[in-house]
Amino acid sequence: MVSKTALITGASRGLGLALARELAAHGWTLILDARGAQALNAVHAELSSLTTVTPIVGDVTDSQHRVALMQAIQQAGGLDVLVNNASTLGISPRPNLLDYPLDALTAIFQTNVIAPLALMQAASPYLKDGAKILNISSDAAVEPYAGWGGYGASKAALEHMTAIFAAENPRLRVYWVDPGDMQTQMHQEAFPNEDISDRPLPETSIPGLVALIAGNLPSGRYQARKIGLPENGVRELRTVLRAKNADETLAFYRDCVGLKLLQTWENDAGRGYLLEGGRATLEILDEGHAAFVDNIELGSDSGNPIRLGFEVANLDAAAGTITDNRLNHMVTTPWGDRNLRVQAPDNLQVTLFQVAEKKDE
Repeated sequence: MVSKTALITGASRGLGLALARELAAHGWTLILDARGAQALNAVHAELSSLTTVTPIVGDVTDSQHRVALMQAIQQAGGLDVLVNNASTLGISPRPNLLDYPLDALTAIFQTNVIAPLALMQAASPYLKDGAKILNISSDAAVEPYAGWGGYGASKAALEHMTAIFAAENPRLRVYWVDPGDMQTQMHQEAFPNEDISDRPLPETSIPGLVALIAGNLPSGRYQARKIGLPENGVRELRTVLRAKNADETLAFYRDCVGLKLLQTWENDAGRGYLLEGGRATLEILDEGHAAFVDNIELGSDSGNPIRLGFEVANLDAAAGTITDNRLNHMVTTPWGDRNLRVQAPDNLQVTLFQVAEKKDE
């Protein structure tokens, strides 16, 4: 089995350390970054008994440090996951924006925005097929908390930059992730005179990060504690609409409802669109492409205007839970997925599908 490789910045404590421990337990090759040599060496000593760990001490804002990280990626044979976790709170106690020193604000943006982009740019040639990028954000990016202007503005910029990067690089899975409040040193620095022992430990956010790393969720913004998925459970609810006027339907859901357009495809049979609807997707097919899919899964055109799709981790296991006469035979689609059409109650048709895994070169 080919080992997978992850680069995690800010990995000597908090969320970065918790994720490094989880991936090490599953045999990932790790390249870990932190500014403190003593803490990072302790992590190396802890995890090197489980897997190959390359600790590189330095600051992500330092271009020479980033060169050293890229050299480690080359030696590892490429990168499967880049986790931009290193971050800075800035000044504590936190000043209001009216009083914020501009040089301190610049330093925050250098660490929280510029450095992650610099790493994505530098790592791009070494990213393997199906590689994931996780940029760790915060609810301060979307909520206007008084006193959080420096940090919040930098995380808002990180999120929008990441969203644009995702749109420009559709071959990658790119996530900007809010891990939630955590019991970390940074959080203590944000509230220097408060007891934060009631905050969850960083480990509570790890299942969500692992779900993004191991799954096939579309690029987008996620809250880590809301995306933990069972190993063989449903990973995505997809509603498929058969549209007489696909362009008009697309315009309504994209421009009026506000769903994000993720993907467009077209072939001799017709065309389709995939939109993101939070933790679900809406797929719109014109008449020709809907009939094309029906013929693959059913052998004939059903004519039904709506169908539900559920991505599952194990199609055979999912099919085994259906015991009546609702099943059709499983098919492998021209794009490599395995699909199973099911006749649901109320004459609603459902497709269970298992996405084809990309194999390492």
